[in-house]
Amino acid sequence: MTTSNGPADTTDGIGDGQRALDSRQLASALALLGTADPVCVEVLTRLNLRVYPGEPEDRTAYVVLDVHGISIGVQRRAHDLYLHVDTTETDDRLIAFEINGSGEIDHPTS
Repeated sequence: MTTSNGPADTTDGIGDGQRALDSRQLASALALLGTADPVCVEVLTRLNLRVYPGEPEDRTAYVVLDVHGISIGVQRRAHDLYLHVDTTETDDRLIAFEINGSGEIDHPTS
């Protein structure tokens, strides 16, 4: 993974200490494994992974996955599990999500 600390990588101060793995690196890593499923290769060439260090009281770093035009962030904090979905770059108006097999719940994006 590479470390990015430039101003372009900073979003409201969150970018400090960011580590990123972009789609080219992921596709290259997959190629080293040999023959790969074309569906996996297609997804990996469009995927970016960013990791931000957590605060001392957090249980994990904050991980952001960019794929299919959306960003999904996840972090296990001391008191909860934080999930963030950013669909501002898409025309999606509804997110259907499911927690622990309890059935889908629809959530409007605006």
